[in-house]
Amino acid sequence: MGKDKKGLILDTLRELFKEGKAGTASVSDIAARAGIAKGLIYYYFRSKEEIMDALVLREYEDVINACDDVVEQSGGNALERLALLMKTYRGSYVDSSLDEYLHMPQNAAIHQKSLAQILTALSEIISRIIRQGITEGLFACDHPQEYAEIIMSVFAFLLDPGVFPWCGEQYMLKLKALADMLEKGLCADKGSFGFLYGAEDSFRRHNENSPACRNSRRYT
Repeated sequence: MGKDKKGLILDTLRELFKEGKAGTASVSDIAARAGIAKGLIYYYFRSKEEIMDALVLREYEDVINACDDVVEQSGGNALERLALLMKTYRGSYVDSSLDEYLHMPQNAAIHQKSLAQILTALSEIISRIIRQGITEGLFACDHPQEYAEIIMSVFAFLLDPGVFPWCGEQYMLKLKALADMLEKGLCADKGSFGFLYGAEDSFRRHNENSPACRNSRRYT
């Protein structure tokens, strides 16, 4: 029952985010929408900010679980599993209003915590895949965990459009550089990490009108 009530509180706040009302909603408003007593919310959370933090972490936990599940269900080799994981991660959805909340300056602490959460969890999965690739003879590497952390640092931070508004061309170049670094560092066949930059069209369409992209076109 406790888990259900806690989940109800988080679900209610998520609904308020979608309606654009989360920022102004009070604990009383959340309780009224959820149909529970205000005091019950304080049984689980000390403040509205703590509810928001818990919601953010739950959303990212869903992303992590989705990535883990798709990798575990795959019977492919290491490169195929890496491609599948990155496709799942890059296609994962976090509500845009929640994402905007994370990128507000006053929410830097929870944003950093969520980045650390997803970087740590997915690095462990990628590290396992790299070790699989070593066993399969696809990779040669003495530091699989560190390479995994580098990969996720790029995706979780450098390629976060809320931090760096790269346009499509800039984004593509960074993915190509990452693929080149991994192919050389892991002693993988040239082109084997091409899947990293093979599905970039959606990002380009989303960012083609960004200031960075407009500026870059002046030199092309």
